[in-house]
Amino acid sequence: MMKKAILLMSVFGLVASCAAENTEECVVRGVVIDVQDGEPLIGVRVEGPSETRAVTDPRGRFVLKGLHVGDEGEIRAWRSDGWEAQVQLRPLSAEGLDVVLHLAP
Repeated sequence: MMKKAILLMSVFGLVASCAAENTEECVVRGVVIDVQDGEPLIGVRVEGPSETRAVTDPRGRFVLKGLHVGDEGEIRAWRSDGWEAQVQLRPLSAEGLDVVLHLAP
């Protein structure tokens, strides 16, 4: 009986530590550039996992906040004229991630 109680406490401890890791926030930063001339693109909509969104600034840069360690999925950038780019993310780490998206028609 005592052995079962110790085992349950160990399992609950493991679950709690995993859950704590998933609450750590991380950021994805990036730049969106024109595939044809390599210039940064302004005003491009960027969408990431967990419904995170951003719009590129005058230097083509964006920041997706509100992501957590372990999040994964896709980052998609697009313009109203049909130009689009996307990249698949591996599970995010605490260091965050820097990406370059090459927008193409």
